[in-house]
Amino acid sequence: MKQILGAISFLIGLGLGLVGGAALLAYAYQAAGLYPPDDATIKFIARERGWLREDV
Repeated sequence: MKQILGAISFLIGLGLGLVGGAALLAYAYQAAGLYPPDDATIKFIARERGWLREDV
């Protein structure tokens, strides 16, 4: 019984650790600006820099 409780506790801890670690990693990437920009961000930057012409 003690081993079963230990295994269940381990699996719960493993799951929480994976989810928490992934969230922390995603936050760190976003804070460092390393995440890939989406289409809207690319178009916004291009418009601000004058690279995107709307009349085409």
